[in-house]
Amino acid sequence: MTNVVASDPQVSGHPERTWGRRIGVILPGLLLCSVLAGVSYAIASWPALNQVIPLSALTVGILLGVAIRLAVPLPAKVEPGIRWTLHWLLRTGIVLLGFRLGLQDMLSVGVGGMALVAVGVTSTIALAIGLGRLLGLPDTLSVLVGCGTGICGASAVVAVDGVVRGREQDVACSIAMVTVYGTFAMFAYPAIAHVLDLSEPVYAAWAGGSIHEVAQAVAAGFAFDGQAGVDASLYKLSRVALLAPVCAVLALWWRRRGHAQDSAQPGKAPFPMFVLLFVVVVGLNSIISLPQAVHSGLVDFDAALLAAAMVAMGLHTRLIAVLRLGWRPLFLGAVVALWLSALALSGACLLAS
Repeated sequence: MTNVVASDPQVSGHPERTWGRRIGVILPGLLLCSVLAGVSYAIASWPALNQVIPLSALTVGILLGVAIRLAVPLPAKVEPGIRWTLHWLLRTGIVLLGFRLGLQDMLSVGVGGMALVAVGVTSTIALAIGLGRLLGLPDTLSVLVGCGTGICGASAVVAVDGVVRGREQDVACSIAMVTVYGTFAMFAYPAIAHVLDLSEPVYAAWAGGSIHEVAQAVAAGFAFDGQAGVDASLYKLSRVALLAPVCAVLALWWRRRGHAQDSAQPGKAPFPMFVLLFVVVVGLNSIISLPQAVHSGLVDFDAALLAAAMVAMGLHTRLIAVLRLGWRPLFLGAVVALWLSALALSGACLLAS
């Protein structure tokens, strides 16, 4: 009995030893993810790459993590820290993401623009779920593809994954698709706009209302002209602002339908607290004006947390599991991207008429 008590730090009256051991277990993986997140920032801001394919540090992070997992056998001691980073830093980053959003972003595009954005987001998610079921894909993958396409690319994928808890291959596949299709749209939209002789307001609403990532939408806007770049950014931010209500609705839906099939009591999954905190932060950011330095610091800190979490997700991903998904997810991603593009262009033309 004496040996058992002595071996348990909490029983022996030294809980700090337990924390010290936990930190020691987590630290190697956390440091690895943090260093690679810094490398992701450097790659994403590299001018030679940024001028050709603007990629966020989040996208670079998951790609870098996947590449390292393929190329290098990772020591077992980093695995606990990778899992901890993926769980805790991701959720903290999603909560702090609320400091980038506000109701003002939605109001800036007007009532017609808000309606176009809302219809585009909700119909894209609904189409992804419906078509995904026809294709025999899991709802987790379909929801992630729909939200990544409809809202804001990789950020939406990781935020919504915290609600639906998809498989790692679902997340990796969704991020890969929004990156590829969004990059294609970024280059194709300016060329198509000149062929169709689109006006600046129409083009800005189309690009901002349908291109996947924020960086991609902004780059496509400025490729048309300066004003289109500004207006496309406003439409894009109005889509990003819908991330909060979409996460809340999805969390309620997921809880009600009891999607976790390994649960002993389906339908009793707890409402994720980080979603509530995310909504609270968005609300606070909409009504409270923080000093610019504080606000910028929070946004930068949030970006660093999400980049580290994306690295952890990449390191946690087995690419072979993604490849086994086959052609159906690619078809799903292409259809919902084309749907949102056509809807946004039609709506933009109606708003301009």
